[in-house]
Amino acid sequence: NNTIQVTMTDLLSCPAPAELDERQVAKAALEAAEEQLRSLCATHAGTFVAVERRGVALSAALADLQERISEVEPNVANVQQVLEDGNTLAELSEKHRVRRRTLLQHSSLLELLELPSLMDACVRSNLYEEALSIASFANTLKRRHTEKNVVVMRVIKQIRSRQSDLRRHLLFRLKQNVTMPQCLEVVTALRRLNSIDVEGCQNIDKMHDGMDLKLQVDFLEARDAWLESSPRTTTTLAPSEQLLDTIERYRTRVFEIGTQFNAIFRASTVKTGSSSSISLLSMWLTRRVQSFLTMLSSSVNQMDDSASLRDALEACVFFSTSMGRLGCDFTSMLLQIFEPKMVSLVVNQWKESVSSLEETLKVCRDAGVAGPLTSSSVVSKTPPASLEQPPRHLLSYPPLARLINAYLSGFNELRRCLLPGIFFTLRNELKRSLKTAKTSLETNQRAVNAPGLRGEATQLREVAETMITTFDTVVEPYLAGAFEVALGNYAAGKELLNKLVQKAEEVEDEDEDGIQDGDDDAGENGDKQQNDEEGTEDTPGIEADIPEQHDIVE
Repeated sequence: NNTIQVTMTDLLSCPAPAELDERQVAKAALEAAEEQLRSLCATHAGTFVAVERRGVALSAALADLQERISEVEPNVANVQQVLEDGNTLAELSEKHRVRRRTLLQHSSLLELLELPSLMDACVRSNLYEEALSIASFANTLKRRHTEKNVVVMRVIKQIRSRQSDLRRHLLFRLKQNVTMPQCLEVVTALRRLNSIDVEGCQNIDKMHDGMDLKLQVDFLEARDAWLESSPRTTTTLAPSEQLLDTIERYRTRVFEIGTQFNAIFRASTVKTGSSSSISLLSMWLTRRVQSFLTMLSSSVNQMDDSASLRDALEACVFFSTSMGRLGCDFTSMLLQIFEPKMVSLVVNQWKESVSSLEETLKVCRDAGVAGPLTSSSVVSKTPPASLEQPPRHLLSYPPLARLINAYLSGFNELRRCLLPGIFFTLRNELKRSLKTAKTSLETNQRAVNAPGLRGEATQLREVAETMITTFDTVVEPYLAGAFEVALGNYAAGKELLNKLVQKAEEVEDEDEDGIQDGDDDAGENGDKQQNDEEGTEDTPGIEADIPEQHDIVE
């Protein structure tokens, strides 16, 4: 600029020639200005480029801003409408004040949000009173705050879920071995929990009665689980001892549950005049007794001696007597379980003895030997004066002696566990069994009398006939009398004994008469034989082949 000014000044100060034209002056000035402009452009070229770039960036930013404004523009109308509808300055100020108050209650809000976790900790620590207090406080929160308060509603919902956990925890406590005070504590907590659940509902009385009935059902179901749980034992016991332990455990637990139920729920039933708990306990006791009888039937069938059966029967009668105090005496139902088993124990021994007799007779008949059927022992043929001892002369016939021993073993089983209801059945079974034994003896007699029998046929036929006679005259009457004595009917047993003694005396008299006549004949034959021997020479004698007698040692 200074250069241009100097040039223009020089031109103006110079005397203007006549031929100098203004156009030339303007042209010169223009050229000078262009030259100066080019110089400036060359000097400030970087500035011009930077300005151009900033302009382009500014144009792009303005275009983006305009696009966003066009997107937000529809919402502006809505915001303006909302502001115009009621969000006045006073309302905004009120909301601000509420937010400030909320901020001031920050610690209380944190405690409110921690209530579900606190209740969960109380449930896991068995702090039922504290957990129930928190559940009751949830009802207070629900009454004070409307459903629009989302935070409080969420807290209440979480507390309700913890209430379900508390109920399950309390019922699980009832499935364990709890004492009466502990059981009362748990049921009281469950009742308070029910009261909290029905608080604020309509028809509270009906709902409370229904929930109390449900509580009774839950109580019995939980105690059922404890009743059916078996204790852990490391020792191995016999089946009979295991059954006795099971009966004792079942008795104590059922009686304890029934006593707890009456102590807890019967008082409220008496106050309200309802009989639902009584009928519920009766149904539960009936079901448990039926389950016990089913278990007892399967266990009794595995027993093989009457002593264990008697012990089990005594334990069951004591159990039934205890249940009678709860109105559930089931003594009459025990007979249908123990009577058939007792009959089978006795009758099985009789059947085994008859089978053994048949097998012995068959083996001797097939082998053709009579030794095992008789014995050479010298015994008295006189029956005993009482039924305490079997006839001693039966030792001459070991199969019949073993048969009587087996029957007497069955009678001894009756002595250990005598049930009056099986008298008639056992009498019929005894008659049937003796008839089967006699049939076996008759079958053996027919078989040995058949032609073609090998071995000692004559002795087998004599023994078969003698055994049938002995069975009819001694064995059958004696067993009938012994059976009556085993049943406690001593008069009938004594009468049968007297008949047996009289019959034996008659047989003995006949034998003595026959022996005396035989001795007289033998004396005459001996004199005649002596006279013959005097007139004859000595001749070699013939040795008789007598088989050796075999003793059967029991």
